[in-house]
Formats: sequence, C-alpha cells, structure tokens
Amino acid sequence: MNIALYGGSFDPPHLGHIHVVHAALKSLDIDRVIVVPAFVNPFKSGTHAPAELRLKWLQKIFYDDENVEVSDIEVRENRAVRSIETVKQFAAVYEKIYFIIGADNLASLKQWYRFDELNTLVTWVVATRDKIEIAEKYIQLTVEQPISSSELREQIEEEHLPKEVANEIKTYYEENHARSH
Repeated sequence: MNIALYGGSFDPPHLGHIHVVHAALKSLDIDRVIVVPAFVNPFKSGTHAPAELRLKWLQKIFYDDENVEVSDIEVRENRAVRSIETVKQFAAVYEKIYFIIGADNLASLKQWYRFDELNTLVTWVVATRDKIEIAEKYIQLTVEQPISSSELREQIEEEHLPKEVANEIKTYYEENHARSH
C-alpha cells in the first residue's frame, strides 16, 4: 500500500491544505493521504491553537473522506516530533511513502534532522506556493490557493476556511487574539 504523508502545523487549517490533499489523491499513485498535525513544528517556538484543537478541526474536515486519515501520532507525543521519526513509524507498515511539503520548505529542507536518511525513505512531493521554483527532481503538486495560515491568523476570512470548521476557527482566533508577530 502506498501513502502520502502531509504534515504541518495547520494553524489554522485552510482550503489550501484541502486542495493539497485532493491534488495528491488525484495525481499520485497512492491509496491514502495521511494528514499529520504537528504538536509543535521543530522549527517554531510554539503554536497559536493547541494541538488537540487543530487535530479535532482536521478530523472534522476529512471525516467523510475515506481516502484521507488524520493521524494523532505527533500530537500524542506532546513534543516536537522530527519528520524522520514519523516517517520511520509509517515505513514499518507501508510500502512506499510520498512526503508532501510546501515549496516554502525547500530552502531549509537539507537542514532537516537526518535529512540524508529521510531522503532515502520518501519520495518528495512539493506543493506550489508563492511562485517558488521547484526542481525537477521533486514531484510537483500544482495548487492554486494563495493563502497561508499566518495570513489567516492576521485576518480571519471565512471564504478561505473549510466550511466544516469555519465558525469554530473564526471564533477561536478572534477570542484568543492569536496573532502572529
């Protein structure tokens, strides 16, 4: 069985994330996309919404999609989990792993913990973002959704949020003044 892992903070999850998942299902030779919200990104100092809440939002968003699984593998750890750890757990079960990242991650990719080992375990899939050029050695996922979580935290616009959780997300960020600075 082939899978695609799609990790991130999803703080908040938005339509761009959903488009990445659906593009992967349509264009990759996979049986399932596994969405893996991070407890906290190893490259960041924290999150705005708690991990359990982001996990719950993602579970609601993909509830009816039989080809998408939302995994709590990193949230359960209650710490920053490195990609190599997550990939190794899934590699024990699945034949082939595609690993989806946004193009904005390309510049720092080789700095990821144990990158050389990670590179041997996955096939990289890069979602387009901000007109960043993607090298031919990567599988490119074209996603035309010019929105980011950090922009959304600055100004919540419901039209960029999944309908299943739009009100919850809007209320949470407005009540908690979760703004990035």
